[in-house]
Amino acid sequence: MVKQLILEKYPYTYLRTMIMKKALLTRLDYDKILKLSPDEIGKYLEDFEYKNEVDELAMEYSGIELIERTLQLNLGNKFDKLLKISPQDLKILITLYLKRYDIYNIKTILRSKFSSISPEDTKRHLNPASVSSSNYFDKLISQKTVEEIFSGLDFLKEKDTRAALDHFKNSNSLVYIENVLDRYYFNFVFSQSKYLNIEGKLYKKFLFHEIDVLNIKLLLRLKKENFSDQDIKEMVFHFGTIRKEIMDKMLKADVSGILKELENTDFRNIVEKYSKDSGEINFSDLEIDLDKFLLEQSKKLIRQHPMSVDVILGYMFLKDLEVKNLTRIVKAKQLSLSEEFIEKTIVI
Repeated sequence: MVKQLILEKYPYTYLRTMIMKKALLTRLDYDKILKLSPDEIGKYLEDFEYKNEVDELAMEYSGIELIERTLQLNLGNKFDKLLKISPQDLKILITLYLKRYDIYNIKTILRSKFSSISPEDTKRHLNPASVSSSNYFDKLISQKTVEEIFSGLDFLKEKDTRAALDHFKNSNSLVYIENVLDRYYFNFVFSQSKYLNIEGKLYKKFLFHEIDVLNIKLLLRLKKENFSDQDIKEMVFHFGTIRKEIMDKMLKADVSGILKELENTDFRNIVEKYSKDSGEINFSDLEIDLDKFLLEQSKKLIRQHPMSVDVILGYMFLKDLEVKNLTRIVKAKQLSLSEEFIEKTIVI
């Protein structure tokens, strides 16, 4: 990428994206789905906008697996459609976003290898929205160990690879390896986003908030698992909307201290109710509230800038969230979890 990208001159693409956004599930749809059995959910989706994917996959899959595969294929198809209706400059922006699915797939392969999951089952869980080809992931899956897979990722710096593998050897945990992959993705995106024009600032603001959420989740999880302050400092992202002085205090604080510091950030409304709670903090509820914060930011992008590049970013985030929500619902239904519990775990 060697030239400034001009993103405001494509009303046709922005209008088509708005039309695609109107096809997303509404709160009323979710209320109906929460009352359905897994089989009924599959039928509901077939009558919705997932029919083509159901027809394509129904001969090979059935039940919960058919629904999960349908959701993933539909996600890939929708993002492929976005690419097809976009001019070259917008294709570059969309591809920057889609790179996250490469990272997701690599993590999935690493976790599967770590847990001795078969290659066939691993392939079923890969996201088709990725940029890299299936052949690339097949080669990674064919490796025998976590170390071989991670060592073969030639886009990483050698020192980062070596440090992550040393940590894996000593801890038998993938947390550091996954952190290196996340760090690569966001560094890559920001290295390219300098070529965006003024609208790119809004794109970057959303990504900064996404990094904030990753940092908060990471801090709380690692504090709970008694990682040292130095180890945590090495793993958090040192960019986002949270100011450096606040992040430095959070790194040294316990969980209650972290929540107190977050009251001085964009996340103040979220953490206030947890700061006042005298009992043990429900980290799952807190993480869901953080995801809902990102949901509101994506909706804001679409509302405030409907005929700009922000509608594309907002739509992609919302579509991804829809697939995650539906996947959670069908898995929870499979486990016979209550409707009340399921509703608390989805982000709408």
